[in-house]
Amino acid sequence: MKRYLPILLALLILLSAFGCSILGTGSEKNIVKYDIELSMVRKASDINQRYRAPVADTSLGGVTRYAYEDDLFRSIWSATEAGWELVLNNKSEKPIVIDWDDVVYYDIDNMSHKVLSNKTKFADKGNEQEPTLVAKRGTIDEKLSSATHIYQSPVYGFTKRPLFPIDFSEAIRYKNKEFKLMIPFTVDGLSAQYEFVFTIKDVTQELSASDPWSAYLTDRALGTNF
Repeated sequence: MKRYLPILLALLILLSAFGCSILGTGSEKNIVKYDIELSMVRKASDINQRYRAPVADTSLGGVTRYAYEDDLFRSIWSATEAGWELVLNNKSEKPIVIDWDDVVYYDIDNMSHKVLSNKTKFADKGNEQEPTLVAKRGTIDEKLSSATHIYQSPVYGFTKRPLFPIDFSEAIRYKNKEFKLMIPFTVDGLSAQYEFVFTIKDVTQELSASDPWSAYLTDRALGTNF
């Protein structure tokens, strides 16, 4: 036990020092918040066709989501530095297949990343994923992550790091930047590629009693290789 005491002491010192550096008032901390909107949706095969633009919806507990629909589906999106939440309703009389291994996240530098559905374990990020079948008139609820941002923590096992910086001095430079998801929807063997474009409208700081990225911050303080 004695041989672990220096390691434990070093960890406590790091956590204490880091905690003091981000404290706001009392026990609250300043955390970075990204205001992200779904700003545009394009369908590759019908680039000149007019579609209904995404519409903001704040009906769910004050959380702003964005709805987009056409003749094939209705989708409701929200996005944060953690990833995406999607509710998709198949409006057609035929099943829609989504192969998650064909879905691509393009970051603000247009670098491509594999996307994981919420059915895929983080530890399996390098394996093939099971496609999702959306039954006719059916609905799915998905949480999507960037596989690139999944890492193995020495403390917490496989976990997630944020898509964007969570230090305000760095994060503020991401305001007005765009990123996107490319998703193919397949019906009767024919695929239609959709481009969902997201814009970071604003970056702010707010006081919070908890930090959703405490595990990542601990690993960063310990010098973990991401």
